[in-house]
Amino acid sequence: MDDNIIYGRIPVINALLSKSKPVRIFLKSSDERIEKLAKEKNVAIKRVTQAELDKLTDKSNHQGVCCSLPRFVYADLKTELSKIDSKKESTILILDGIEDPVNFGSMIRTSVAFGVDMIIIGKNRQVQVNGTVAKVATGSQVFIPIVQVTNISQAIAELKKHQFWMVAAAGEGDSVYDEIDYSGKIGLIIGSEGFGISKLVRKNSDFIASIPMNNDVTALNASIACSIFLAQISSYRRHK
Repeated sequence: MDDNIIYGRIPVINALLSKSKPVRIFLKSSDERIEKLAKEKNVAIKRVTQAELDKLTDKSNHQGVCCSLPRFVYADLKTELSKIDSKKESTILILDGIEDPVNFGSMIRTSVAFGVDMIIIGKNRQVQVNGTVAKVATGSQVFIPIVQVTNISQAIAELKKHQFWMVAAAGEGDSVYDEIDYSGKIGLIIGSEGFGISKLVRKNSDFIASIPMNNDVTALNASIACSIFLAQISSYRRHK
């Protein structure tokens, strides 16, 4: 499947609602909302068969529709930081080597839900924004700046110049996730599914925070841990 193909009704609708419109819609049968949005955005619709959709999406659960997008354009770190410099409270999600597209897509969706200002990912050892990621994110990747950097540690150093505190999620952390002061500007770091947070990134973190768990469960899925932290940050600020 082409990395620029996204599928499923809600992801396609979200793509049509975004600033960067799809190149073309591939539709099996009539869908009033999709057709109306496509007409408003002047996006061509091509009628296709089930077999053609299966081929375009590698037989994924396409719900009778998919669309091709322009090549995903990553945001610029300094440009995005300049947009939030005046904010008293801000959250940035930093992903240190997430390789599972389902985890990445889930974290994008959760980040949009909790008002995260941007997501930072690396160029290496990190799944990029592709069709599977967009499907899991239900197309919400178009609603949040995603920055791609060559060096996560250097990006963290840049964030610290802008008064961000770094909170790294790790099972062996010496802080507990719900005992941290999340006032001000927070960079939340989530490590890879297999290896966690790299040594240098850990060294540059201000807090290493864990989520207490029953002894029968030793670790959480990366996207679930991310959701717990983001929910706690939001809750802390609402009840402060």
